[in-house]
Amino acid sequence: MRKILSALVLCALLAGCAAAAEDGELTAVFYDVGKADAILLYTENAAVLIDAGKNKAGQQILDDLAARGIEKLDFLIVTHFDKDHVGGADAIVKGIPVARALEPAYRGDSKQLTQYREALQEAGIEAEALSENLSFELDGLRFDVDVANADFYGEDEENDFSLVVRLSHGGVRFLFAGDAEGTRLAELIDEGDLASDVLKVPHHGNHEKLSALFFESVSPEYAIITSDEKEPEDERVVTALQIAGAEVLLTRNGTIELISDGISVKRPAPDGPGQVF
Repeated sequence: MRKILSALVLCALLAGCAAAAEDGELTAVFYDVGKADAILLYTENAAVLIDAGKNKAGQQILDDLAARGIEKLDFLIVTHFDKDHVGGADAIVKGIPVARALEPAYRGDSKQLTQYREALQEAGIEAEALSENLSFELDGLRFDVDVANADFYGEDEENDFSLVVRLSHGGVRFLFAGDAEGTRLAELIDEGDLASDVLKVPHHGNHEKLSALFFESVSPEYAIITSDEKEPEDERVVTALQIAGAEVLLTRNGTIELISDGISVKRPAPDGPGQVF
C-alpha cells in the first residue's frame, strides 16, 4: 500500500512539475510611479501593460521595457481615463509597437486622453472600447476583462467605470481592480469568483465601506497598493488586507516584482532585475 501511495504522490508531483513547465514563467511588475497605476505582465513570448501612470511615467516604462528586452506589447489596457492611468499611454504608443489597445466604453475628457487619442491615430491603432466582457488567451495566460454593469455612477464617478482584469496562469490568479469604488465593488462582490493569489488593490488603497468584505472575498496572498508618500494608503485598508491574510506591498517603497510558475507566486530577491525606480 505504501508503495502505491508513494507512486501516486510521485505522479502528482511530476504532473505538477510538468504543468509548471508547460505554463512557463510569468513576471508581474508593479511600477513605482507615484499615486498611479502601471503594471507590466510578461512571459517569454508575450507582454501586456495595464495602465501607464502619469505623463512622466511613459518614458520610465519604455526604458524598463527595453532593459527587459521587450520589443512590443500584445495589449495595452487602459482601465479608465484618469490622468494617473492614461497619462503615460501616449508615450508608450509612440515608443513601442502595440498590437491591440483596450479601454472602457465611456466618454472621457482630459488633456492626457486627447494626447493618447492623437498618439493612437498617428500609430494607426483603433482602440477597442469594451461594452461587454472580453476574454482572450496569450502564451499560456488567460485574461478576463470585466466591464462596468451600469451606464451611470453619478457625476465625476469615472473610477467605477474601471475595467477589472482577471488573469489566470495555471493555478495562479491575479485580480487588477483599477480604481473601483463602492458601487463597483458591490457589483464585483455580487458577481463572485474573486478568489485570487494577487490583488492590485483598488483606488490606491482608499477606504470604502465594502473594502473589508471585498478583501475577504479575494483572500489574496499578496496585495499591492499603488500609493505615494504625499498621498499614502488608508491604514484601515492595510489592516483589513492583513486580516484577510495578505502580505501588503506598497509601490511607494519601490517597484514590486512577482513571479508565477503557474503553481505558486513568489517575490525575487530584493537585488533582482526590475528594481529600477
